[in-house]
Amino acid sequence: MSAIEVKNLVKTFPIRGKRGHTFKALDDVSFTLRKGTTLGVVGESGSGKSTAANIILGLLEQDSGDVIFEGVNVSELSKKERFAMRRNLQVVFQNPYGSLDPMYSIYRAVEEPMRVHNWGTKKEREERVAQLLDMVALPRSAMRRYPNELSGGQRQRIAIARALALKPEVLVLDEAVSALDVLVQGQVLDLLAQLQRELGLTYMFITHDLAVVRMVADHVAVMRDGRLVEQATTDEVFDSPREQYTKDLLDAIPGGKFLLGL
Repeated sequence: MSAIEVKNLVKTFPIRGKRGHTFKALDDVSFTLRKGTTLGVVGESGSGKSTAANIILGLLEQDSGDVIFEGVNVSELSKKERFAMRRNLQVVFQNPYGSLDPMYSIYRAVEEPMRVHNWGTKKEREERVAQLLDMVALPRSAMRRYPNELSGGQRQRIAIARALALKPEVLVLDEAVSALDVLVQGQVLDLLAQLQRELGLTYMFITHDLAVVRMVADHVAVMRDGRLVEQATTDEVFDSPREQYTKDLLDAIPGGKFLLGL
């Protein structure tokens, strides 16, 4: 069953300094996020993967094409309906320090989405923040601290807690572990896998790191220059890639076959 269907997305941007010239960031891109699974979206910088994510999140408008969320065409929703829908669709960005206001305490950062969406009473929000810190394996005392007092891995756990505050069904993880060292990266990936099992979450995992994709994804979509060049199950993409571009990406992984267990 599909959580999100992306159909024939096209997005162009004007080229700065070149009047009348445009850059096609997405060119007829289609893929599906299946409920309770992880779609790994991979490709080099500029391939269009983050542009697609921003359209799904409602941060950008597509030129054409559709985003279908649980059977509903998002472009046909009113502003109020889109706002309500965003409770079910949250994001974790690459840089946890950049995505957390340094002036906000951890409590305020995690509680803010609930206040914005008028979720619960003050006491219920307090209980929810404490519950979320438990879920991401941080002590409840952390809610009194500030982002600069935490390590990178702890800040990313806070970003995950914040994304889960409204009990969403889908998380977009945009290079969510690429800024972390290898040990902490593994711990955060384990946490995300545990949360997916316990909460039935659907993940769109955007990354340039194919070793990470091998660990977490059920399906893979490979993007290049704004186009989707290959998509299949993770095993199919890694064991029998059809496109030369995908083969080149696999060959470029440091440690190659040893790292991927091939």
